[in-house]
Amino acid sequence: MDDSSSMAGSLWKEAKQALATLAGVASQYDANGVDIHFLNHYESITGVTDSKAVHEQFTNLQPRGPTPIGHRLDIILGDYFRDLDAAKRQEDAGDYFARKQIKPVNVIIITDGAPTDDPESVIVSFAKRLDADKWPLAQVGIQFVQIGNSRRATQFLVELDDNLKQTHHIRDIVDTTPYIGQLNAEMLIKILLGGINRRVDTKGGAAVMY
Repeated sequence: MDDSSSMAGSLWKEAKQALATLAGVASQYDANGVDIHFLNHYESITGVTDSKAVHEQFTNLQPRGPTPIGHRLDIILGDYFRDLDAAKRQEDAGDYFARKQIKPVNVIIITDGAPTDDPESVIVSFAKRLDADKWPLAQVGIQFVQIGNSRRATQFLVELDDNLKQTHHIRDIVDTTPYIGQLNAEMLIKILLGGINRRVDTKGGAAVMY
């Protein structure tokens, strides 16, 4: 969650509501709930299973500071990749089920603006590691949800979504979705699956709706 100073006011309220909705839906598919991390507040919230818990936890949090998306991604995915690396070592040692025990991860970043650091290089580095070790295409997904209407942020996010694969010759693990005040079923599917499902990324949530 982007908790930078630019998120103060109505954007913070919108972001909280979007996160509460997403947490409520995502927890229906993962009994462990979702973990919430912030860019500037280092107190993470783990195992959230309903939207009420999101509102309660946000009571004493106020936006502050810059937008270090790359730095936080590096920390969050770094922890996850240590588990991936350990599973690969176990597989190399003869445990052929080690990889299957690592659950895929979908990182959803709710933000209003362009970052103050370099998330592109972080994403590219992790994507190359996924390719090198031949992890499934759905192992890691990164979904950016844009709050507000900053053109600079929109341009940055679109470039991340559309250009990384071609520019760096890596798998496509990034998707972006604008938040327009409410989340319908199609948007929820795109946000929850767009970073790991190419049909959803290119065609939207309708691609898997029946």
